Amino acid sequence: MYRYTLNNGVELPWIAFGTGVVWKYSRNPYLFLKWLARRALSSVRNVRMDRELKGNLCMDRILREAYASGYRMFDTGRIYGYSEKKLGKLRTRGIRGDFCVITKCSGMDLARKGTPDTVKGNLDLSLSYLKSNYVDVYLLHWPEGDWIESYRQIAALCKEGHIKSYGCCNTSLSHLARIEEKELPLPIVIQTEIHPLNGNLTLRAYCREHGIQLMAHTPTGRMSREIRECPVLQGLSEKYHKSIAQIIVRWHFQNGIIPVVSSFRTPHMRENLDIFDFGLSQGEMEEIDGLDQGLRYLNTEGIDDPNYIYNL
Repeated sequence: MYRYTLNNGVELPWIAFGTGVVWKYSRNPYLFLKWLARRALSSVRNVRMDRELKGNLCMDRILREAYASGYRMFDTGRIYGYSEKKLGKLRTRGIRGDFCVITKCSGMDLARKGTPDTVKGNLDLSLSYLKSNYVDVYLLHWPEGDWIESYRQIAALCKEGHIKSYGCCNTSLSHLARIEEKELPLPIVIQTEIHPLNGNLTLRAYCREHGIQLMAHTPTGRMSREIRECPVLQGLSEKYHKSIAQIIVRWHFQNGIIPVVSSFRTPHMRENLDIFDFGLSQGEMEEIDGLDQGLRYLNTEGIDDPNYIYNL
């Protein structure tokens, strides 16, 4: 599998598999039952299991299938409910050296009662759930609250060996300017929303200049109607006999960006990896870049839902 070498020498696979939040709201009976009822009704109405409900019920199998399909890097976070535990369970199935994990710490993790109020304490919890003594990438989940201090702690922890590389999520150029102001080291990795309708061209240029590895969450724009009906992407799909998702994943690859994809169906998992039998021309790459509208599908001005379950 193709790998990128980070500016500290750590190697990461070119693509990651995202678990999402597993069993959210399950510590709040009212919200949990409301969520469960909606998912069940959606399943009945559409005559197939709701995607989110399927992810909760079948995550163990989904992760096994993702690994069997060829994924070697998995994205999770402290706020993602049972996600870290599910990955820890996968790891105990004899998987070792070629298994990479990205996890995250947020301001809510530090503020929550009954759990550690330090980044180190939250990292230790993550490691216990992941059944590992290190993580490959440790990220500040959101630049909110006293995020500079949290980022400072994450950068310092990298020197202790339990973090191979570090960085931050949902980060703008103004956040990076603040990091430089405080004379802190720049992130090695940044994960943020990038897809053809939100190309983040200025941030991409900054990261190229400073040797920062970009990761894209929401990398195919949730295959929204705007993405599916885009004439440029439709034309490239027809030309190369590839799905629109494959065209977009290839665009990420040629830009040197690691896409964090999430599919619960094995054929789609394999499809996302099948992008090495064609290449986009420079003109086609620029044509996709030209689709940028700054369209965001995730509100990066806020934080994740504080009612999500937290690991014990």
